[in-house]
Amino acid sequence: MPDSTRFTETMTGWLGPLADTSAENTHEAAASRGRTQGTDALFTLTVLTADADGMVADPRHPNPAFGVVWIPSLHPEPMGVSAGVLELFVDISPGIVHMRYVLPLLAGDGTRYCLRGIKEVVRRRPWPTVLTDTTTLFVDIYAGEHARGRPVRRGILTMGPSEVTMQGLSFRGGGRWWGLRGIITFMRYYVRTVAAIYLGGRSQPRRAEWSRIDGDPSA
Repeated sequence: MPDSTRFTETMTGWLGPLADTSAENTHEAAASRGRTQGTDALFTLTVLTADADGMVADPRHPNPAFGVVWIPSLHPEPMGVSAGVLELFVDISPGIVHMRYVLPLLAGDGTRYCLRGIKEVVRRRPWPTVLTDTTTLFVDIYAGEHARGRPVRRGILTMGPSEVTMQGLSFRGGGRWWGLRGIITFMRYYVRTVAAIYLGGRSQPRRAEWSRIDGDPSA
């Protein structure tokens, strides 16, 4: 039986509609519009690693994810996550890794959306920014089942101290050593990867590239 682990993550923040110009369509600008308009968002997601050793060995490190996403400006009730995936620490370039979330959403009336989120872990300053990088998710919401075309909402979700604490307490393991080996394998990989980033040289963030909007001539 493989050693497994799972944890639950809750994030909250603000999502806003897109504007007419690319300068106004950064995630920060969209989140600011969302805050002004009162268009908040929340998700609670459980991430499952069925085989911790297999996850570490896979370059994309995919982990199934399920839960609910609540975006009242799109649908009044929480939407279920079906067949979601978290790719943990995908190598982008030397000194940069991404945590990528792709969450297909199904509303109660049958409407479908897709959440695409990225956490970027990069040593952009002389001091480590690990707490900010690993608790900040840059989010795009697309109409339909896939992350294609122009997002209908964009913004930022974050985790505060209470959410980080609850995430840490939510870890559960299965397999050898009363389930502890799965958790240890996961956390050892997590800490080793993060430490390698912040003990290495400084790099420029790549978010300006992947945040471009498909088909937007002003981007």
